[in-house]
Amino acid sequence: MKGIITFIIISCCTVGVLGQSQQAQLQKILSRKVPCLFEGNTIKLDTALYADSRSVSYSYSYYYPKYFKEIWPKEEVIGEVRKKTDTYIDTVTYVSPDQQAQFKIFAGQVVPFPLGTKRQLKAADVMSVEKAVDDYIKIIKAGKDKELGKVKTTFVGKGINGYNFSICVKAWKGQTQYLYKIIVAELPATGELIFSHFLYQYNAAVKAKYEALGNTLANGFNAD
Repeated sequence: MKGIITFIIISCCTVGVLGQSQQAQLQKILSRKVPCLFEGNTIKLDTALYADSRSVSYSYSYYYPKYFKEIWPKEEVIGEVRKKTDTYIDTVTYVSPDQQAQFKIFAGQVVPFPLGTKRQLKAADVMSVEKAVDDYIKIIKAGKDKELGKVKTTFVGKGINGYNFSICVKAWKGQTQYLYKIIVAELPATGELIFSHFLYQYNAAVKAKYEALGNTLANGFNAD
């Protein structure tokens, strides 16, 4: 009997030590902070010409020029029911007056995460999200991203802030220059994480006019 009690006590102590170790590992992972920024010239956004917007549904915020044309996709609705499911229905596009620059914001893949469940967050959960981010970077570098396709990348960076991640990409194809930022943030309704995309592009011939603006807007696209 004494041996059984001793075994139980040792087992409880072992579980307690393992639990503390796992929590320490989780806290270490969540404390990581690595910025993901586009370097280069930026501009100061005058509130007379620029406004900020926030998406409650997807947990991101961004700035946009008031003088750009805002475009939303047309949705066919019959009897209050969508005629077809369009994954880009929440996509918004902004186009410059001279049509030499534009950017669009759209939602991407969803990553399972235990925030919306009773299951306690573990280090492995965060690392699985980071793996999804790393896998997406590989897709971009391989020229298989649905939006970019095959481009010449000049910069690829990964940002980390706890369990929120971001990807920053500078690329070009022909005369088109790209600034591509993807953030991974919480979906308020479910607690899952979602990839939200910001894609800015401009004609290299007007680099002096639109590069600094692009750096500023891309850096301002963040998890809310």
